[in-house]
Amino acid sequence: MSIRQQKIESQVRRLVSEAILRDLSDPRVSGLLSVTRVKVSPDLREARVYISILSDLPEATVMSGLVSARGMIQKHVADGMKIRYAPRLSFLLDESLKRQAEVLKALDGATDNEHNSTPGGMETPSADTFDSST
Repeated sequence: MSIRQQKIESQVRRLVSEAILRDLSDPRVSGLLSVTRVKVSPDLREARVYISILSDLPEATVMSGLVSARGMIQKHVADGMKIRYAPRLSFLLDESLKRQAEVLKALDGATDNEHNSTPGGMETPSADTFDSST
């Protein structure tokens, strides 16, 4: 990947984030949206924008709102860049953060189970089960 490609990706990421935050008023695009990464094609004509969504609305609804606002976001990107042709944007759902959270939750559950059992596989009694009358 060329340095120019990396600079364009960084600019597109910043400009798309700005457009979503400031200019977008579509009610379908609500909740916490993050532009996680941008991949620009080698000819700089196409840009895949990966979006992470944390919203009460279904992800498909939020994505359809982004797709319908693509023209406005595209214009914001084109106005903010000093190149002849701004890359054509396409939005993709990035589920890596959601998968990462699930893995961390599973690891937390595994470590909790490990702390509550002895090496022989028997559960250790909690402090509540001891009889203090003896």
